[in-house]
Amino acid sequence: MGAAVAGSLLIATSASAAEPRLMAALGNTILTMTDIGPKHTQVSVDDKPVFEDKESEMLSFVGAYSLKERWIALFQADTGAKDCPTRFRIIEVGGPQPVVSYPFGSCSDAAQVTIDNDMLTVSMPQPAGGGEAAWTYRNGKIGRTK
Repeated sequence: MGAAVAGSLLIATSASAAEPRLMAALGNTILTMTDIGPKHTQVSVDDKPVFEDKESEMLSFVGAYSLKERWIALFQADTGAKDCPTRFRIIEVGGPQPVVSYPFGSCSDAAQVTIDNDMLTVSMPQPAGGGEAAWTYRNGKIGRTK
């Protein structure tokens, strides 16, 4: 079992399918990612399931980002599809209840995250060299900005 510590973020990983694959302390909240079965990953906040991915080959934790009193967890879903192999999803914790975004992205796995005040932007290349695409998360909503 490995662990990484960055400020108030603690991440522990485990290889056992019976135990959570990832546990992260985001402020006073515990985010857990558990593989239930093939193509079935559950994400819980303080032991309450908030999202179940039943479509992706693999759901991965990209990182956690602090925005004022909230935490934003970014996840990457590897779909296994040739036309769009990667999508992203955000789970926000620290408010009255967790907020889960819809899947977004240009199908690229080369995401770059920037934070400006209360706004998080995820940028990545578009397919076939079409320049850069960007999605901005603010006030519980994700929207394409570029």
